[in-house]
Amino acid sequence: MLYGICSDIHSNATAFEAVLQSMEENHVERRVCLGDLVGYGADPDECVKLARENMDLCLIGNHDSVAIKYESSVGFNPYAKQAIEWTQAHLSKSSIDYLKALPYIKEELDDITFVHASPLSPADWVYVTDLEEALDAFDHFRGTYCFIGHTHSPVIVASRPMAIPKILDEYEYTIVNTERLLVNVGSVGQPRDRDCRACWCLLDTVTKCVRIIRVEYDVFRTQERMRKAGMPSFLIDRLSMGR
Repeated sequence: MLYGICSDIHSNATAFEAVLQSMEENHVERRVCLGDLVGYGADPDECVKLARENMDLCLIGNHDSVAIKYESSVGFNPYAKQAIEWTQAHLSKSSIDYLKALPYIKEELDDITFVHASPLSPADWVYVTDLEEALDAFDHFRGTYCFIGHTHSPVIVASRPMAIPKILDEYEYTIVNTERLLVNVGSVGQPRDRDCRACWCLLDTVTKCVRIIRVEYDVFRTQERMRKAGMPSFLIDRLSMGR
């Protein structure tokens, strides 16, 4: 099975469409989104619609949760707070209903776990940013693979029995023997690893290979839509710098 896994769309329909096209070109058989369809950008309804029409599985992210008022934006920085309040005012009822139906975590028959943040506590939006947090994550999923998002930076972490997990330098990796992988698939709509291209992950369950894929998209078009919506310049400018 070829899985296409993406995360953190953040109301960037142009980037989302580019990733969906890339998934098609790579003959993806099952499409998964790990959440945060909305927030930051100016295309919340468009991105929910694209997910509804194209994703086989979609999870809820923290921005989605705040957008539908499951929780408050108290912990958000001022830019994120302004954007999510704008999103709340512009989400259609059908989009809200779709987001309300999304699960926090999903285990697949193919030995895969999907979650937006950490499997340690999916609804608490725990960040996995270092090896210690990765160790906690490995303790809380059962299968061979766990795919996460939330940090907007792609990374592959490999774990072997009786060995300390290792953060890999490469963005393509094939499992050796009894290894397990924790994979952050990066962000479609707001990458923060100094690469402004949209990001997603391809998993081949036959070859046991994972590959992070980058996709060019029209960043200027997205920025123009955000300007028209009155989004903070900080959120607009960061897109072209990938941070």
